[in-house]
Amino acid sequence: MTKRMTEKRRIKMVFEYLGGNYVGWQVQPNGISVQEVVEKALATIVNHSGRVTASGRTDAGVHAICQPAHADVETNAGDGEILHGMNALLPNDIVAREVVTVSDEWHARYSAKEKTYRYTIFNAPLRSAFNFGRVWHVKTPLDADAMREAARCFIGEHDFTSFRSAGCAAKHAVRQITRLEIVKEGDNLNVYITANGFLKQMVRNIVGTLVEVGRGKEPVAFVKEAMEAKDRKKAGPCAPPEGLCLVDVKYEN
Repeated sequence: MTKRMTEKRRIKMVFEYLGGNYVGWQVQPNGISVQEVVEKALATIVNHSGRVTASGRTDAGVHAICQPAHADVETNAGDGEILHGMNALLPNDIVAREVVTVSDEWHARYSAKEKTYRYTIFNAPLRSAFNFGRVWHVKTPLDADAMREAARCFIGEHDFTSFRSAGCAAKHAVRQITRLEIVKEGDNLNVYITANGFLKQMVRNIVGTLVEVGRGKEPVAFVKEAMEAKDRKKAGPCAPPEGLCLVDVKYEN
């Protein structure tokens, strides 16, 4: 049997993971990251080290159903072999869902056009063991209609300075939100946010602000006032990371 030639190419990968055991996607000195685990598994299969670049960072404790990434590899292993090989090496809380060869111009981050996050609030008097680590448990009843009314203020292109956390490296705070929907499913309130980009902890800061309205601690107008202030201290608190999940990333092609 003829051995396949070693081929240099770019591959797109899509990962699903639970973020509870990791310091986030990006490699950091203070703990194990998803990126570090993924790069180690890929290096074992292709027999060389390399950077795996994702569509964006997720913070410590944040999950992903769809986290696209790319890597440049030099190997005779096919896409299917890489996919199955990685899943044999990855821990149970990280799964590779797809591996496909793409053009060298395709970039997991810079080719992305919009992203969708889902934030899940478990709104019930008692916590749920089955939801542990995947939701924000809010005991007090939330007024979902008031939250929906307040959420309309976020739709469109705005300066989100009041909703970016300290240390955000983005050059500017203007982003466009095309969808902010609050869907009630049993005791869960799922907040879906789609935008052309996100600032550091932007989704969690938006959700924390909406919950203040839902609790009745702030009026609906609080959101507009916080937005116009362009001051992080004028908005609501940052929601905890465990309720947040990256669910979709759209690309032009």
